[in-house]
Amino acid sequence: MDNAKRNPKWDRDELILALDLYFRINPRHINSSHPEVTKLSQILNSLPIYKDRPDKIRFRNPNGVYMKLCNFLRFDPSYNGVGLQRGGKLEEIIWKEFADNQTDLRKKARDIIDGTENQNE
Repeated sequence: MDNAKRNPKWDRDELILALDLYFRINPRHINSSHPEVTKLSQILNSLPIYKDRPDKIRFRNPNGVYMKLCNFLRFDPSYNGVGLQRGGKLEEIIWKEFADNQTDLRKKARDIIDGTENQNE
C-alpha cells in the first residue's frame, strides 16, 4: 500500500479505548472476530476524529483493532512473549499512564464513548 492510501495514526482517544479493551479482554484469549473487537471497530469508526480516511475499508477495522491490542503486549510484564513491535510511541505513553490506573482508564474510555453517543443523537 502506498503512502497516499495510508490511514492516519491512532490518536490518544483511540488508544485509550483500545487499552481499555486490552485490560477487559486480553488479546491472548481472543481474535479479530471477537464481538468486543468488532464493537470497538464500530465505535472507532463513529468517532469524529478523522474526516479523511484514505483506506475506508481498513480504517480501524477488526483486524487493525486486534493488531493494536497485540501492540500493547510488548509492554505487559505478565506476557512472556514479545508482542508486536511496530507500534507507535504514543502507545507506550498511554500504557505508562494507565496500566497501573485502570479505574481512571475505564472512566476516560467511558467518557469518550459517551461523548460519541451524545454527538450521534
